[in-house]
Amino acid sequence: MRDTSLPDWFMKRSLPLALLAYLILYVLWLARGRMSSPEREWVGGAAIVAAALLAGALAFYLNRRLADRRARRAWLWLAIGLLVWVLADLARLFSAIWDWHEPAAGQAYNALYLLGALPLWIGLVLYPRKPRANAGALAMLIDATIIAASSISLIWILMVQPFLLHPPNTRLPFASLFPFVDMAGILLVLILFLFSNVDHLSLAFGWLSLGLCASMASNLAYAGLIFPGLARGGGLADLGWVLGDVLFAAAAWADLNPAWSEKLNRQAWVSRWRGLFQSILPLLSMFLMGGYTLLLWTFNGRVNDLGLYITVVSGMGLAVRQGIYAGEVEMQKFANLVNSIAEPAFVCDQHGRLRLVNPALMEAAGASSAAELLGRPLAAFLRPAEGIAAAVAQGLQTGWSGELELLQPKERSIPIYLTLRPLKPGQAVAGTAHDLSEQKARQAELQQANEQIAQDRAALARLNENLEQAVEEKTKDLTLAYRQLEDQNRALQELDRLKSDFVSMVSHELRAPLTNINSGIELSLMAKGGLPGNTQRNLELVQAEIKRLTNFIETILDLSALDAGRLPLYPAPLSLERVVEVLRQQMTHLEGAQRVVWKLPDPVPDFIADDRALVSILFHLLDNALKYAPEGEITVSAGQDAAGARGWVEVADRGPGFSEEDQQHLFDRFYRTHRGDAQTVYGHGLGLYIVRRLLEAMEGEIRVQNRPGGGASILFYLPLLTDQGDGHVSESSRSG
Repeated sequence: MRDTSLPDWFMKRSLPLALLAYLILYVLWLARGRMSSPEREWVGGAAIVAAALLAGALAFYLNRRLADRRARRAWLWLAIGLLVWVLADLARLFSAIWDWHEPAAGQAYNALYLLGALPLWIGLVLYPRKPRANAGALAMLIDATIIAASSISLIWILMVQPFLLHPPNTRLPFASLFPFVDMAGILLVLILFLFSNVDHLSLAFGWLSLGLCASMASNLAYAGLIFPGLARGGGLADLGWVLGDVLFAAAAWADLNPAWSEKLNRQAWVSRWRGLFQSILPLLSMFLMGGYTLLLWTFNGRVNDLGLYITVVSGMGLAVRQGIYAGEVEMQKFANLVNSIAEPAFVCDQHGRLRLVNPALMEAAGASSAAELLGRPLAAFLRPAEGIAAAVAQGLQTGWSGELELLQPKERSIPIYLTLRPLKPGQAVAGTAHDLSEQKARQAELQQANEQIAQDRAALARLNENLEQAVEEKTKDLTLAYRQLEDQNRALQELDRLKSDFVSMVSHELRAPLTNINSGIELSLMAKGGLPGNTQRNLELVQAEIKRLTNFIETILDLSALDAGRLPLYPAPLSLERVVEVLRQQMTHLEGAQRVVWKLPDPVPDFIADDRALVSILFHLLDNALKYAPEGEITVSAGQDAAGARGWVEVADRGPGFSEEDQQHLFDRFYRTHRGDAQTVYGHGLGLYIVRRLLEAMEGEIRVQNRPGGGASILFYLPLLTDQGDGHVSESSRSG
């Protein structure tokens, strides 16, 4: 389907500016134009046609663009009326261009104008509005009657009576009906405004009303100029028609941009002034009628009977309307009170038929509107129906209350507690229904819980009958199992002791012969005269293996002592430099010992550690690095943390590093990273385990990570010797 929408920028901003500019240019043309009379007549007619055509086109466009069906229908009728007026303006323009002075041409224009007023009125009636909610129907009907009577009487006195008293010699043209048609349109607008909710009144409705007023002004001027024969186009009398068409176009623009109406309706002062004008409109109509009657009496010296009667009747109507309004306000307060009750409430007559219901009752009964319930008997909604008549009869006298069931759609019902109280004794009764569904559900849950408690209590009693026997049997079983566990634990402790004693004994027995063999080899290597080359190399190789075996035996002894809790450790202030010197002497037989690079700070902080344990820790770490990093230097560095509470030593190599799995098990007993190289890389998986155990015994910790450039880094921490600031030196506790 073809897109019929206009550009948004044009509809939102450019159209209002274009309408305003057109109106200003037209006013300037009226004030400053220097054309001859015929030229002014057809140029002015063309200006009226252009404005009317724009208004009609926008009305038709709005009929296709709006989503609200009622608004589209209203704008369709408005568009028809405006386009009929366009035809009337074209007839007037052609008569001016070709200088038609025949009565038929003027009568065609007048007839078309009168014909176009009817669809305009229909469009105004169909235009969407919200009904007035703060006044009763009778009060609004009286207001509308006062306004209509005052307006019609004023039109009669102003326009009809002068013709009846002094009839003209010539036949009245159609144009003489213009004021009546316009006044009827204005009266229709006032009545529609009276019946509308001013808080939700569209801005377009206001522009339409002002457009009718502007057109009425020109029609009155035109009708007044016809009789002396002075009616000519292009004069100031045409301004109301152009202004009216511009206002009709502005109304279409307002409905295309509803945000402006919503913004205006949110203004408190707008709603306040609209409401004030709506409330004083009947009073204003009466004052206009009475004021004009008084004016006639002042200047003519006689009273207009019709004006006086209408004024008096309007005043009486206003008094009656005020009383009705006061009663409706009180009734509205009562209705609001009933409607605001959260529980179902109603009023019924002496026959039990509903006369007033609140929204809560409509919701409970499944009704979409009050009309579905009003007039129906209570017995149609309550069960049991047999006792409803007696309950209503008692409620009319002294009141009644009791439990019933309220029927709902789909053959459902809810329990209620109904209370009836006499509103007018013997005539009406007011009732409220309290929903007992929640209470009944809680009662059912409580009953079910009580039954469950009784069942549980019976089951508990049955269980208690065998409880003592079951407890006695379980106690015997647990006692027997505990004794068995004690015997097994003692046996395991004995086996562990025998294992430790055996390992210690074997290690001691091996250490003494190895020491003797090593001493003999050293004496042989130190013998004068020297030894053959092969013999010396073999002896040196044997000596290295003896030292390695001796270190392994020392490791086994330390591990046994740690497991048994008998390894003597004496943490004390220890110089790292002295430990390094001892370690260098022990590492002389290790292959690749020359790759170790020592990067120690000056001065080196004193650690709190056992000297033998710290030498063992560093030896195992360096031995591990020399085995698994066969190339590149091995760096040993030291320092202290930012707080100065702990010192650290790092051993870093250029080897392959550790995988994530290796890092999780690296310090476990007997764990080796390169199991496939077990034959080429000698080890037992105990070195790093011994390191961790010794550090934990001295309140230290150890960490491992891979270096960014390749290789592994093992870092351990130990407490430092710190100065307390008062000349006393103390050991720092472990941090982190």
